[in-house]
Amino acid sequence: MKLRMLGDSLRLRLTMSETQMIGEGRSVIESTSFPDGSVMRYVMSVEGDSVSAGMALEQGQHQLVVKVPADLAAQWSQSDDVGLGGDEPLSVNGLQILIEKDFDCVAPRAGEEDIDTFPNPSLTTC
Repeated sequence: MKLRMLGDSLRLRLTMSETQMIGEGRSVIESTSFPDGSVMRYVMSVEGDSVSAGMALEQGQHQLVVKVPADLAAQWSQSDDVGLGGDEPLSVNGLQILIEKDFDCVAPRAGEEDIDTFPNPSLTTC
């Protein structure tokens, strides 16, 4: 799962296997370790009946949790829809959250990997 942040917006991009996990009601968890020993975890979990987001701090570990309803996650994981909830970001008290399927890059970039990504509909094959 990739996490991108800009101002009051979050973008989570999930690979094919992560999208399947969410569709099955399982959480997806990633983490980033910093040189000072602190860790930031970001979690997408399936629970509740509405989309929510929050931060927690435990013993030097920051955790960002985005929760989505099980029925919405299951429907999205089986659909051709790119974004969970459609084309518009989900809004949680002013925080814009965009949850998307991660597609192959159109133009390869250094440091980017297209492992377990969805086939990009913009790419044509010969």
